[in-house]
Amino acid sequence: MPLHTRLPILLVAVGAIAACSRQETATAPSDPASSVAFAAVENIIDPNTLTPAPPPGAECHADGNWIICHTALSFAPVNEASDELPCGVVYQTGTDERRGIRWYTSDGLLAKRFVSQDAELTWSLSATGADPLLTLSVHSNWRNLYAVPGDESTGPQVTHGNGLTIRQAGEGVIVQLAGLEEADGTHHGVARFFDDPAVAAELCAALTP
Repeated sequence: MPLHTRLPILLVAVGAIAACSRQETATAPSDPASSVAFAAVENIIDPNTLTPAPPPGAECHADGNWIICHTALSFAPVNEASDELPCGVVYQTGTDERRGIRWYTSDGLLAKRFVSQDAELTWSLSATGADPLLTLSVHSNWRNLYAVPGDESTGPQVTHGNGLTIRQAGEGVIVQLAGLEEADGTHHGVARFFDDPAVAAELCAALTP
């Protein structure tokens, strides 16, 4: 299994679509500035008409031969059970921000997507988040190009950047997944993950009071 699939992916998005009055939708305004706004509203696409539909809150509009959707995620766990190590369940607290863009064909079928992620978290063996703590950071992006538009199974993921770094204060890096991971799972760069028993042991030593 590619390493990037082991990292949790949570999709939460927020957005809003402006509405026009009955009079505005009946005829285009004569003022040039108003005409631009009118055209922008006319280009809005209902995300639920797309295949597959983007995450809730996506903002979608027609742009030439494409339908483009912008998505956003804001995730803020507080002492939430995350992964499990030999020494017990780890609880994480922090923020995870993601921004995405999707390109759909004029027929409404997903053709490609790009997502960037920035996360800063802490890990603890305590359900209350007590010390000792480890810090986690993620600054990466990934993309999918779908051989069959609309079929997500035909778009393997390519990931680039700092996929995960876990540090102990004053002791340095324990876990690091960084570089380029190709669609077939081949990784180029640093791959020191906690599925390695020796790395998991280091994490447990750092987290145990």
